Amino acid sequence: MVVRMSILLTGATGFLGSRLLYALLVDEGHEVTVLGRGTSAELRGRVVTCLTDLAGGPLPDAVASRLHCLSGDLRRPRLGLPPAHYSRLAGRTSAIWHSAADISLSAPLSSLRETNVAGTERVLELAEYAGRGCRVTCVSTAFVAGRRRNGCIAETELDDTYGFETPYEQSKFEAERLVRAWAQRHDRPVTVLRPSVLISDSHPAEGLPQHPFAEMGRRSERSGTALFEGVSGRVRLPMAPGGALNVVQVEYAVRAMLRLAARAPDGPGVRTFHVVHPVDTPVRLILEAVESRHPGLRLEQVPRLTDPSAIESLAAAHLPDFLLRYGAQRRSYERSGILALAPDLADPPPLDTAYVQAALGYERASAHCHP
Repeated sequence: MVVRMSILLTGATGFLGSRLLYALLVDEGHEVTVLGRGTSAELRGRVVTCLTDLAGGPLPDAVASRLHCLSGDLRRPRLGLPPAHYSRLAGRTSAIWHSAADISLSAPLSSLRETNVAGTERVLELAEYAGRGCRVTCVSTAFVAGRRRNGCIAETELDDTYGFETPYEQSKFEAERLVRAWAQRHDRPVTVLRPSVLISDSHPAEGLPQHPFAEMGRRSERSGTALFEGVSGRVRLPMAPGGALNVVQVEYAVRAMLRLAARAPDGPGVRTFHVVHPVDTPVRLILEAVESRHPGLRLEQVPRLTDPSAIESLAAAHLPDFLLRYGAQRRSYERSGILALAPDLADPPPLDTAYVQAALGYERASAHCHP
């Protein structure tokens, strides 16, 4: 039997955070306070819109009554709350899920640190004030492994020897390092979850947070016309051949995260878990999904793009950073944590071309562009 808790959740209006909120409220039956920007009424409006989309209709009153929204700011002292409100929040919080993050792959490190590092520090300060009974779960990323291209990344590993592909990775690395120091200093348990690229074959409504593949599909559309519309023949892309990307279905990731957070040991220290797919997705398969929509198109991976044509320059500009930067990776991720703590959770199926096409939104796009 699940014991109902009073949970503070950050990042509830994001693609992953909204799904975590739905699961905590609807599937687990917890009481959840969402912290976010804007007035409490504005925040609740955004959150309810996300939840309604996920539920396919209005939330039952019994569920909605367990949802509370609190205006605050991770970057400010006491989360931007008046002292009395901060004290009340700490007093009623039995667990914290910290999912909020600036996930931009192009923002400067100084900006990312404000949310991803300083924001994590503010959350830990609240956990300290709430007392030892308050459990902390922090969502990080598998890409704290940085530029390391090969080998198996251990769940205990936190190493900056190889450097980072993006400032985002570095900011999350620094946040994890901060969490480890805090847990050791205060002799407290913390669960750190490291998802890879999250994907879904279903798409949120217009205006709601999308997953990276949906954004990729949208960015390849210009004024309603597909980027490669009418293009035939070879188009070179600046990415090393033979690379693979760890992409995992968000539905599986949420189920895994809930199990890991609930079953992680109570003893002090940080337990880190990779929430990743057991099978990497070849970048070639992703490119084939794009090619399938444009007969005659051949996307070719080249280590270096020299003397690009106009369409090659345009394609490189529109392809998302995560595909260009991570497409050369051949590394894997240890999964012993999820296998040990959640043997009842079946592995997600490997991604195939049809699934990637749906994730890119090409089914709907094709119906729109070719009535």
